[in-house]
Amino acid sequence: MFARCAGSAILLVATCILCLPVAAQSCRGDNDCRLAQPFGAGARCIGDTLVRSVTRCLAGRCQTQEVGRQRCGSTSAGRCSGGSYIVTSSRCDALNGACASRTDAIACRRGCSCRDNILVVFTGECSPAIGCHKGVKACPGGCGCDPEPVCHLEKPVQKN
Repeated sequence: MFARCAGSAILLVATCILCLPVAAQSCRGDNDCRLAQPFGAGARCIGDTLVRSVTRCLAGRCQTQEVGRQRCGSTSAGRCSGGSYIVTSSRCDALNGACASRTDAIACRRGCSCRDNILVVFTGECSPAIGCHKGVKACPGGCGCDPEPVCHLEKPVQKN
């Protein structure tokens, strides 16, 4: 009986200790705080916003203070160049403490696709507002691309 109660008491004490807030690290200067931080601790992402912070020694304790925010998640207006649609987007990169940007070039080619009774025709043209032009149509009766795009609006009648 005593062993069972002692085990429960130890579990309860351990649980309470884990719940206590951790005290700020003691320090003598700002350098003590920087050395104790993990790599990349000066920045974090909240959604598409990069939040930069600095840890300083204040009154003998390391204190983290937010020093700036930057909105990262955006996509620039695209442009057309040499038969391709060029678009640049950015995202929050906490590890590097910056907004990382990426540029993609999507070739605008003529073509056709028919999958699950959905016909997609690519015209090969480009406009900055919408990118590569395409037409999409549901074809309940099926579709095909060879020799040219075709959309059947009704299911073919089966002959017995």
